Amino acid sequence: MSVLTWITDIAQVMSPVLYAAFIVVIYFQLRAARESVREVRQEFLAAGRPVVAVHDEYDHDSDGLSIAVENVGQGPAKHISFAFSRPIESSDGVVISDLPLFTIGLTSLAPGARLTCYWDDLHAQLDLLKRQDLAGSDFEVTVRYLDLPGTSYSNTWDIQPAVYEGLRAPPHPEAHVTDQAGESAGSEPTAAAGVTGRER
Repeated sequence: MSVLTWITDIAQVMSPVLYAAFIVVIYFQLRAARESVREVRQEFLAAGRPVVAVHDEYDHDSDGLSIAVENVGQGPAKHISFAFSRPIESSDGVVISDLPLFTIGLTSLAPGARLTCYWDDLHAQLDLLKRQDLAGSDFEVTVRYLDLPGTSYSNTWDIQPAVYEGLRAPPHPEAHVTDQAGESAGSEPTAAAGVTGRER
């Protein structure tokens, strides 16, 4: 048997094996490529992680307290739920924490989106807390939500109405509110508590 014939026989035997090995390599390369595309797509859809914050706000002009819910993160949040350490009640008997916003929750909240709910007059609320022996106490609200790829997050925020007691407003608010060009911005002065969030 000549060397050429021997090489030809070997090639005929090895061809199916090499072909199968080639198919296996291509398969794994395609699977890795699909995984990379999926990860890039998820990152694109998420566009960063969401951070859903809940905090109180105080308006000097009206003496009004409000509860604000906003997404301060870079990505959209979905399936948002709220749990309060104790009910948040207004002086006229409305339980704010029992409103549909907090009991049903939110389907989604885009980055920068914000919802505000009027709570109470500051002095009326402080009087109510004193009558309930809760003067100076904080409320805690835990927010749970998902990002678009389905990663879950949990943050706990403190709501502190008592910090606004005795807070002074400037005598001429328009002189204290200026934009970057040094011109009057004309916006209403509001104050927000230095609330803290604890991620879980």
